[in-house]
Amino acid sequence: MRRAVVALVVTMLANSLSGCAVFEDILSFDNDGAQKAAASAAEQQSLMELSISNGRYSVMLGQAREILQLPEPKVSGADTASVAAGEGAEERALLAKQQVQVANEFLADTARACQRRRVAKGVRSIACAQQKKVPADLRSPVAPEVPQLSGRNDKIGEFVMEWWDAVCATAPKPRPGEPSACSIE
Repeated sequence: MRRAVVALVVTMLANSLSGCAVFEDILSFDNDGAQKAAASAAEQQSLMELSISNGRYSVMLGQAREILQLPEPKVSGADTASVAAGEGAEERALLAKQQVQVANEFLADTARACQRRRVAKGVRSIACAQQKKVPADLRSPVAPEVPQLSGRNDKIGEFVMEWWDAVCATAPKPRPGEPSACSIE
């Protein structure tokens, strides 16, 4: 009796596994065009998320500058240009440049804060320490490919978040009904 049950279970497993293979064949893409379209759509989604993240870091730096009353960075018009969606290589190259721009803004802001006496001592010490911790490779664009851009985004995010948290801890409390100086939507 046990042998019959074991044989039945093994047969059922074999049939279900072969059914999975057939199901996978049905759902798989039949031509390269569909695979390329799916890969392109996934890349566009990743680039959009990375662009949003990079813009968020820029906003956070702006909020920190406002709290510390630091001057706005000088940005050339060419650095803020945008590329229409669907131009993959150009869009990736532009994102790589924008990431460097945010990293340079961060470094300039922390350098100014490190030198200012009227900045809270704890914030000033973090600013000075950040100057030493930031690797030199953040100042130049990475290869305009999604994995490299994503890795760069993570590195920049670590530095910006630590800086932003330190500065926001010193921000004045908002009046009733007013938004916080460090709100990110």
